[in-house]
Amino acid sequence: MLFKQSTRHLALAARISSPVRSAIPRRPFTSTTAQFTSEQPSAYRQGMSNYKTFAGAFGKVFLGAVLTYQIIYWTWLKLETDESRLEKNEEMASLEKKARELAAAQK
Repeated sequence: MLFKQSTRHLALAARISSPVRSAIPRRPFTSTTAQFTSEQPSAYRQGMSNYKTFAGAFGKVFLGAVLTYQIIYWTWLKLETDESRLEKNEEMASLEKKARELAAAQK
């Protein structure tokens, strides 16, 4: 009994003398996953787990749609600029031809 009292007294003295040590939370030797498995999942987590099933598929479809839109938009933009460039070149050619005719008529 004397031994138990002295060890208890030493343990109490160690706690008092080391305030930093008592501020550190003690971790159990078992893993923390055992604590979470015994709890009931909340309604929020259960609802989110239903959506997590489709999140990957939704992400793939969404990114595929954005990529398809961008490819179609860039292709349309390229064709539009090519068409406007062709129209400008044709207009320039007709104006140059008209300028040559006017210059030849003045001589």
